[in-house]
Amino acid sequence: MRRESENISIFSITSTSFILVLGNSMLIPVLPEIRHDLHLTQVQASLILSIFSIAGAVTIPFIGYLSDRFSRKHIILASLLLYGIGGLVSGTASILQTSFSFEGIIFGRVLQGIGSAGTAPIAMAIVADLFSGSKQLKVLSLMETTNSMGKVVSPLIGALIALFMWYYIFFVFPFACSILFILFYYYVNDEASSSEKLIFKKYVSHLAGVMKENKFYLLTSYSAGALCLFLLFGILFYSSDRLESQFETHGFMNGVILSFPLLFLTVASFLTGNVIGKFSNYINRILIVNFLLLSLFLLVIMLNESLWWTILIISFISTSIGIVLPCMNAIITNSVRKEARGFVTALYGSVRFVGIALGPIAFGYFMEVSISTIFMLSSLLCLIQAVLCFFYLNKKDKNISFQTIINWFSIFHIPSRKKQRG
Repeated sequence: MRRESENISIFSITSTSFILVLGNSMLIPVLPEIRHDLHLTQVQASLILSIFSIAGAVTIPFIGYLSDRFSRKHIILASLLLYGIGGLVSGTASILQTSFSFEGIIFGRVLQGIGSAGTAPIAMAIVADLFSGSKQLKVLSLMETTNSMGKVVSPLIGALIALFMWYYIFFVFPFACSILFILFYYYVNDEASSSEKLIFKKYVSHLAGVMKENKFYLLTSYSAGALCLFLLFGILFYSSDRLESQFETHGFMNGVILSFPLLFLTVASFLTGNVIGKFSNYINRILIVNFLLLSLFLLVIMLNESLWWTILIISFISTSIGIVLPCMNAIITNSVRKEARGFVTALYGSVRFVGIALGPIAFGYFMEVSISTIFMLSSLLCLIQAVLCFFYLNKKDKNISFQTIINWFSIFHIPSRKKQRG
């Protein structure tokens, strides 16, 4: 019975990642229909997605403090409640279709964004509080896998619901949040996070010390996570537009085609989680190799404009991102002591939101100017990120020499044979 209760607890914690990704991914296939029915401009339609991420990014640091100061479980429960209410507000505004429907949808999306700030980012801190060692790594990886699976499934869910009426999508949020609220309330134990609570002034002072001590380590980790989500959502936005404008696919078929590279992302996250404990000493090397691969893939994608070549390379890109993200989760949650963990993991969630928000904007801008430019710039960013990972995430090698670099890339050390004496 205890084993069953723990499994439900893990399911509840990891499901916060699925709820989080529903916020934007489910709406992507139906944005053209929303724009048409409500007579919105392209900018207004994109704001329905972006305002969610912006609200979440701004709110997360404050939620992080509250989760360290009070109960993480209660913060998540309140966030789920607000997330669901936001869906009801947007859904009601959509049904009414008055002159203020757009404003009503935006208001609901702001509420959802604020609520989303207290879901998966705080759940990561709970995982670090409740579990340790390989168990912790597996649960963190399962969270990333669930997030990736949500990216695959949610566009299909959105497209299917839109076959009836697109505004029904907003009512999925209160339904899903209600179920998760009940599971979290009854099955997730929060006693492990009830350590000494710091008053605000002392808390800020403590955080300043943590950030100063680990500034390059944390900044490199944050930039890695943000870059991955920037690339993923930027490329998905680019691909969705190309599918409709160049290959004349629409709605549900767009969701099906885009689900293939996202499936690679999910499988990569899942497999990485299963083996990350065995290769924990090589996490930084894995990160560098995959950022170098991403840099290469972002250049190679421009060699051919055919649909299947594009989907193939995006699948490779998704695979590398799927490997990187579980590694980043493990690094972030174990980088600081428990007292600051809520803030540090929340801030990581915040920069991920920033990446999600900026990706479509940047790719959308350069699609009208020069799409090759954004791919080359993204390739350069991945190359820079690989260098940053080498110098700032490799804590063991303080004094890096040329020989260190050669030895460092030898992941599998083959011991030399000793000469046998006759």
